[in-house]
Amino acid sequence: MNKTRQITEAGLFAALIAIMIVGAYYVPIIGGVLAFLLPVPVIVLTMKNKPLYVFVAGVIASLISGAIISIINGLTLGGLALIIGLPMGLAIKNRKSNLMTLFIGTVSAAIGLFIIFTLLEFVFGVSFISVIEDSFRVSMDLQASIGTAASDLDVDKTATLDELQKAMDQVLYITQLVMPAMMIAMAMLYSAINLLFSHQVLKRMKIDHIPLGTFDTFRYPKHLAYGSMGMLLLAYIISYLGYVDSVLLMSNLKYLFVTVFSVQGYALFYAFFKKRTGKSMSIILLVLLTLFGFTQLLVFLAFLGFFDVMMDLRRLDIKIKKD
Repeated sequence: MNKTRQITEAGLFAALIAIMIVGAYYVPIIGGVLAFLLPVPVIVLTMKNKPLYVFVAGVIASLISGAIISIINGLTLGGLALIIGLPMGLAIKNRKSNLMTLFIGTVSAAIGLFIIFTLLEFVFGVSFISVIEDSFRVSMDLQASIGTAASDLDVDKTATLDELQKAMDQVLYITQLVMPAMMIAMAMLYSAINLLFSHQVLKRMKIDHIPLGTFDTFRYPKHLAYGSMGMLLLAYIISYLGYVDSVLLMSNLKYLFVTVFSVQGYALFYAFFKKRTGKSMSIILLVLLTLFGFTQLLVFLAFLGFFDVMMDLRRLDIKIKKD
């Protein structure tokens, strides 16, 4: 591909990214989807072009969209797309495994989200944690006003409201406690969705890449399970010696453990029901499990996924050898 064609292509993708950023800001509902998928065109452009042109295209798209909406929003959305899309695109281009690409995307997304939240706090003086606290306080104030109205009607709601407020205080405490792990989980989900959609686009455009496998054959490498056990053991030792807050450290590691290994638990569940009910019904069951599943079930799936990593419950290694 000659230089002129590369520059022209980068310009077209810059326009596409700018349109997506503006749409993400102005269009209801669909705008949220566009904001979530902003790294996809960056990934595709990286597969077809030089990293320098990709970077310039991302900066130009941020400035153009910033002139239309606001410079802060334009730079925020464009910067996040570039921080996530460029490393993931390079990983796919260099034929890294999909799991490694997901890891690179997760790290990039975590760094990008941290930078954005830090900049927003610096510019506006409002932190992400304070926004969560304010939303909980609004809910508590609303419940208090309901309680006042109920007392005026001679309805005894005091005990119920006290219990509700204690529960909301507990939820807020837990949310603040596991916020670092939640950020990593959010970054992982963001990267996974963009990886999935970018593969669909690359497939349609017939760009060479390592294809994604089916979900029923998804699995982590065994060293991830060994590493998780080592991290939990190391965290226990460090917290026991009193170097860090034991509750904070263990809560975040447990949250990450459940988040990561529950994905393989879902894959094992999907493979089990796919053989017995077919693909369509197993997908429906998977969606219902996701929508109506409770915390204990998610923990169960995480341990199921962990043991699948360790012991290969689906016998995938045997199937690979036969093939």
